[in-house]
Amino acid sequence: MRSPRVPSRTRLTVALTGALLLGVCACGSQGTGTGAASTSPSAITGTPATGLGVGALGPVGLTVTEGTDAGSAEGRSLDVPPGWTAEVWADVPGARLAAWAPDGSLVVSTGDRGVVTRLRSASDGSAPVSSLLLDELDDPQGVAFADRNGRAVLVVGEDTRIVSWDYTDGTVSNRRVLVDGLPSSGHGRKAVTVRGDTVFYSLGSSGNREPADRTEDPQRATLWQVRLDGTGNGVVATGVRNGFGLDVAPDGTLFVAVNQSDNQPYPFRDDDGAYGRLVREYVDENPIEQVSRVTPGTELGWPLCVPDTRGGGVTEVPYVNDPVTNANGQELDCAGIPDTMVGLPAHSAPLGLEFTAGTALEPVLGSGALITAHGSWNREPPRPPFVAFSRWDDATATLGAPVELVTGFQLDDGSRWGRAVTSVPGPDGSLYVTDDEAGLVYRLTPGGE
Repeated sequence: MRSPRVPSRTRLTVALTGALLLGVCACGSQGTGTGAASTSPSAITGTPATGLGVGALGPVGLTVTEGTDAGSAEGRSLDVPPGWTAEVWADVPGARLAAWAPDGSLVVSTGDRGVVTRLRSASDGSAPVSSLLLDELDDPQGVAFADRNGRAVLVVGEDTRIVSWDYTDGTVSNRRVLVDGLPSSGHGRKAVTVRGDTVFYSLGSSGNREPADRTEDPQRATLWQVRLDGTGNGVVATGVRNGFGLDVAPDGTLFVAVNQSDNQPYPFRDDDGAYGRLVREYVDENPIEQVSRVTPGTELGWPLCVPDTRGGGVTEVPYVNDPVTNANGQELDCAGIPDTMVGLPAHSAPLGLEFTAGTALEPVLGSGALITAHGSWNREPPRPPFVAFSRWDDATATLGAPVELVTGFQLDDGSRWGRAVTSVPGPDGSLYVTDDEAGLVYRLTPGGE
C-alpha cells in the first residue's frame, strides 16, 4: 500500500491576512503517519503586523526596570511593531493571568505557587511595588474584577472552586465561595471573566479525547456561569475541550479561545487510505485552535466534530465528523454547529483573550481581541508563543483573521527563554504581557513613549 498523502486542499497551511499561518491544537502532536507526501509550514511567518497599520515586526531589546530581576530575559529582545519599546517591568515567579484593579494596580495569579500578587506602578519609573494580595490558594488561575452594588469584587478561579472577595485599596475581605466541588483533573484549571453580575468560568476536559466527559456530572469540556451571589450556576456551552481564554466582546457576548485536541485521526474520506489514521503531516497542523462566540446552548463539538479547514480560510471554519468518535454523525450533527469564527495555528495553546474596546490601547490598535498563545508543549518543531490581534467588525459583530503583534520568545533552534500567557491593555496605553516560564511581566509601549 502506498503511503498516505495529505491532499493540498487539506494541508492546513492556511495563511492569515498579512501571513499569519493557520494551524491548530493547544498541546502537542505525536503523529504516526507513514511518510505523507509533503508537509505544511510549521511556524507563523511573514510580517503580519502590517495588516494592523502599525508596521512590520522587528526585534527590540528588552530594557529592565530598575529593581527588577530579568532572569532568563536578560539580554533578550522581543519582536514588536516599529516605534514600540519593550521592558521587563516586574518579576512575578509563575506569572499567569492578570487583571487591572479599580485602583490602577495589576493583579497577577501564579497558578501552583498559590499566590495572587498586586503590582502598583512606582512614580519614579522604577520597578512596581509588589505586594502579596492572596496566598495559600489552590492553584489560582483566572482573575477578574466586578462591581457589585458599588463595591469592587475580585473573582478568582481556584482548582476546585470559584471564589470572590471584596476589594478595597489593595486589600481583600469577605471571602465567598460561589461554586465548590469542581473537578480538577486533566484540563481542570479555571479561567474566569465577568459580565455585570455574572461570572463565566471554564471546566476543561479530563483528557485529550474523552467522549465520556460529555455525560459526566458535572459535565466536562464546558463553560459555565454563576452569579456573584452564588446562584444560577449552570452550563453555557458544551464541547469546549479547554476554553481557557475568556472575555466579553464589545457587543456584550462571551468569547472563548479553545485549546484543541492532540493526535487527531485523519477525518477525510479521500482516496489515500488515511481515514481514521494518525498522519503526522495532518496531526502537526490540526485541529485548529479556535476563537468563537459563545451563547447559552452553544455546542463546539469536541470530541465528536473536527474543524474542517479544506476550504483554506481562517475565519468561518465549518466542521467534519470525527472518524473515531462520530464517524457517521450518529452522536452529533457536525453540520449543525456554528462555524469557528477564527482559527489559530496548530498546537499554539491560546491561554489569554482580552478585548481592547474602551481601553487606552484602542486608539493604537483599534477595537479587537488580543490573543496570547503559550506555544506547544510536545510538537516538533515547537509552535512558538505569540501575541496576535484580531480586529473587531462592529457591523457584523465578528472578529477578523488574526495577525502577529508580539513574537520572539522562542529561538531558531526551538528552545524558549519565555512563554507568554496573557496580554492586558494598561491604563497608560501600554500592553502588559505575563510570562510564566521567565516569571516576568513585560510592558510594551507603542510609539516609544
